[in-house]
Amino acid sequence: MSLPPVVQQLLAHSGSSVSVEIGQALSGKTIAGGKYSLLHHRITLYLEGIQEQCKVLYGSLKPFEKHLAAVFAHELGHAEDKELTLLAGQFDQSIDPLEKKRIALRIETNAWVYARRLLNYEDGEFLMLLMHYSLEPYHSNRRSYD
Repeated sequence: MSLPPVVQQLLAHSGSSVSVEIGQALSGKTIAGGKYSLLHHRITLYLEGIQEQCKVLYGSLKPFEKHLAAVFAHELGHAEDKELTLLAGQFDQSIDPLEKKRIALRIETNAWVYARRLLNYEDGEFLMLLMHYSLEPYHSNRRSYD
């Protein structure tokens, strides 16, 4: 399957050397739209997962291309994150669940910062909504130290 035009355009605009493939939907508790493999420097996009995300978030497939662009830009953010190798190593070595959550949040936040720059949306609210839903699990069930 060839890459959708919006993915090709963003990849070219980014100048990234990451490889990109379209994968079959993952089964599990979450609806994955994409993933980045640090080991293989490859992004896998799950178009069926992105369609499901659109249905859940917007009740329609109308914003599919815009949502696909955001998901892909986020995955490109992982691929281009200069801190990712270090952060992934820290994550793997940590045994503290709270520290692991903080590191994972940093990894995800770095990817969204990159995505925001790459997309340069006039409709910033759209991207902020996606960022909120994406990052919410890292903020839930926080320990209170007050």
